[in-house]
Amino acid sequence: MAISLVLSVGMSFRAASKVFVCIGICLKMEIAQPTHTTILNWTKKQGIGNFREKADFSGRQWVLIADESIQFGNKKLLFVTAVPVEMEKAGRYLQYKDMRPVIIKVSETWKSETIAEVIKKAINLEDVAYALSDSGSNLTKAFRLMNITHIEDVNHKFSWMMQKLLDNNENFKKYTKHLSDMRAKLSMSKYARIVPPNQRIMNRYMNLTPLFQWGARMIKLLDTEHLTKEEKEILSFLWDYKTFVNEILELLLVMNQIQKLLKSEALSRLSIKKSLELFGEQNNENALKIKKMIIEYFHSTLNKMLAQEREKVICSSDIIESCFGKFKELVKTNKTVGISDLSLCISALLSDGDNIKQQFETVSMKKVQEWKKENVGDTLFGQKVALFKKMG
Repeated sequence: MAISLVLSVGMSFRAASKVFVCIGICLKMEIAQPTHTTILNWTKKQGIGNFREKADFSGRQWVLIADESIQFGNKKLLFVTAVPVEMEKAGRYLQYKDMRPVIIKVSETWKSETIAEVIKKAINLEDVAYALSDSGSNLTKAFRLMNITHIEDVNHKFSWMMQKLLDNNENFKKYTKHLSDMRAKLSMSKYARIVPPNQRIMNRYMNLTPLFQWGARMIKLLDTEHLTKEEKEILSFLWDYKTFVNEILELLLVMNQIQKLLKSEALSRLSIKKSLELFGEQNNENALKIKKMIIEYFHSTLNKMLAQEREKVICSSDIIESCFGKFKELVKTNKTVGISDLSLCISALLSDGDNIKQQFETVSMKKVQEWKKENVGDTLFGQKVALFKKMG
């Protein structure tokens, strides 16, 4: 229960500990209260217990999904997970329980040769059907060095397409500048209800839909009596972007539908056909540009599938992004620590809980310390402490 409160509910380790106090008081139960340190150690043990030996992957084909986290301090986290290849035909989104942790390792830089080396140590390459990741040069080159077919993640690919479309678009630059100015000036004012949503700083093209949904809704409201005269004056700039906002929003909604389809059904000739049909009668310049880029992505991926005589491939790494998201939530209050063995929480996520008793019985804190030494090394916090000690 304690581990679930941290990993599934998103509580801090201290808050999860206090829950047991509340349960005891409210339900008049004499229940032991695990300390936050105990819960942390339990989580690390489960993380270690979820790793498999190299031989355990044999006799079955796997899809590798790989990604790097954003930098914490002076280090980056490499996460590689394996999914059974038959999940292509599951007809649903990937879930945590579908994945097996392969690599969770920290380094200041991740060169392609190093990535290839650590993957070879963790899994036999003949057990790998293909690999899935973004188009980062170090990951793509690593898979090429290992002669593993690389499938580009559809989420990052679609984000790249929108960047190609909008990066030099004057309407987009002016529209987002207006929105940024509104947030800066009006967020704490009486006009706060019409303030647009925040724009992402990192990977801003991966979630543009809220910005254009806001614009489309405000344009509709300008034609009603639901806004005050002052609010209509503030939003009057939107009339100049009415066609642009509606066209881009319609395009984004289609792309979101395509991504949902490909995530649940995997990429195949049938899902490609369904995807292209979603464009309907959209024939404006922007839609045609995006459609052309999507067709090129489909064609490139199909060629890779034909080379392997595959009918389907998994093409979304959403699940690994979700793992990173939960990890970042756990460490966001103290990023100055850097990446520590708390990264084992990522591995702990990938469990159905069936073998937790066995994991606790077989994984000692000594194993946790050994894993930390091999895969994390000195943390940023540890380096600071060592430096301060020299001062006496």
